[in-house]
Amino acid sequence: MLNLSPDLAKKLEGIGNELKGIYTHSTNNKEIIRQKLQESGTYFRQMESISTETMSKWLNGREIAAVDGSVNQTKGQPPHLLYLFQALGKTISGYECRDSDVYTPLLDAKEESEEGSPSINMRSHLLAKLELQVASQLIEERDIGFLMMDGALYHYRIDAPEEWEHLRGLAIEKDVLLVGVSEEITTENLIKLPAFSAETIRPHTYDRDLLFGVLNRGEMIFIEAIQQKAGLSSSWIRPSSAPSMTGFDLLVEQTDKRDLVSDLIYTLTPKDGRGIPFWLDYVDRDVRVTDRLVEALVEQYIDPEIKQRLFIQKRQDRPY
Repeated sequence: MLNLSPDLAKKLEGIGNELKGIYTHSTNNKEIIRQKLQESGTYFRQMESISTETMSKWLNGREIAAVDGSVNQTKGQPPHLLYLFQALGKTISGYECRDSDVYTPLLDAKEESEEGSPSINMRSHLLAKLELQVASQLIEERDIGFLMMDGALYHYRIDAPEEWEHLRGLAIEKDVLLVGVSEEITTENLIKLPAFSAETIRPHTYDRDLLFGVLNRGEMIFIEAIQQKAGLSSSWIRPSSAPSMTGFDLLVEQTDKRDLVSDLIYTLTPKDGRGIPFWLDYVDRDVRVTDRLVEALVEQYIDPEIKQRLFIQKRQDRPY
């Protein structure tokens, strides 16, 4: 039995009911939202599965690949942390490019800031840089036709602009379809459209919440007014039975291939899965830096006295 304050369950239930009242959609809500999408000039498309024969013909000897990265850290508070990074690019045929890095804020020049923000920025930069580097290496070493990156492409131009421009140029030069696939969509763009102005009554109106269960299975939508930014064009799809949507973005220079990209993602995504292409999930599992791995590496390669002095919190020595 959990030792809890007696009114905690009651308060939690109250919050749950409030959220249900605000965010639950009925069948009518779904049709209303679809009508609003139509009024906003949305491009609707039913995606198609590509046969093995057609896929092989389109690839013409080229390969499909995915890139993902992972970061984990020792337990503690900034700056007494070690961050371990790993990035992996891998083709479906099994060819891989892998890179890694280690970072600690303890070796940074001292800067006046709040809540250890420099280490957070450096963490984002290093992870993005590694992912972009392995992606570029993969394109340079293999004949890639379709390359999926985990997450939206937009953040790369912010976190590692130099490496991003290099990869972008390579993709255009070698005619590689470069696509970012996002499972977590945190934008609030629909409420910028006149048809959705009434939705602003909610405290937060994220696109993912508004469109939850609204798209039909195998459906793609694109709204030019809100889904083209900084040299990138994004679309929303529902490639599996999961009611949540998946986003993908591609270079504006490759937008003429939007329908093809949506069909490729649809074909590579398990129909009863969570809406992410299987190869991207495979690479994610292969690259992950787990807690156990962090502990093992620190135990083996960091001097015990340094480990105890800098990276062990007193709370970790509690006997319970």
